Amino acid sequence: MSPRKKVNRQAIAEAAWQIVEADGSADLSMRTLAGKLGIKAPSLYDHVKNRDEVIALLQTRALEQFGEGFAAAGDSVREKVLFYREWALANPNIYPVVFQQFLQRELITPGLESQVLAQVVSAAGGSHIQARAMWAQLHGLVDLQLQNRLPADADADATWEQVIRTIENSQH
Repeated sequence: MSPRKKVNRQAIAEAAWQIVEADGSADLSMRTLAGKLGIKAPSLYDHVKNRDEVIALLQTRALEQFGEGFAAAGDSVREKVLFYREWALANPNIYPVVFQQFLQRELITPGLESQVLAQVVSAAGGSHIQARAMWAQLHGLVDLQLQNRLPADADADATWEQVIRTIENSQH
C-alpha cells in the first residue's frame, strides 16, 4: 500500500505555481494539477472549489511576492520601475495570471490588493490617477517585451529609461 499524499491548499498552490511557471496558465487544469500532486482530480475538490480558487491561490502568492519585492526595491521611481520590469520578465508565465487575468478579488487574501496598491500609489507620489497612468505605461511595455512585439532593432533599455523619465517628470 502506497503512503497517502499530503495535499493541502499550500501544496496545491505550490504545484499550480510550478505548472504555470513552466507552461503558462492555459496548461493549468484540475486534472493536470491533480497529476502533479499524485492524486485523482476529484480529490482536489476536498480542498478547493474550482479552478478559479486555484488561480486565486496563485494570485495571492504572486501579489505577496511582488508586494514584498516592490516594498524592498528602494524609494525612487527608478528603483520601483526597474523592479516591476525585472519581476515581470523573470516571471513571464506568472505575471499574466496576476496582472492580466481577472483578479479573483473575492478569493484572494483580504486586504492584499489594497496593500500592494497603496505601495504603488505611494511610488506614484500619492495620486491614484498617477499610479494608474504609471501602471499603464509599465504594463504596456512589459506586455510588448513578453510578447516579443518590439522590433528587433528596438532598444528596450532606452525605452524603459524614457518611461522612467516621463514618470519622474510627471511627479513634479
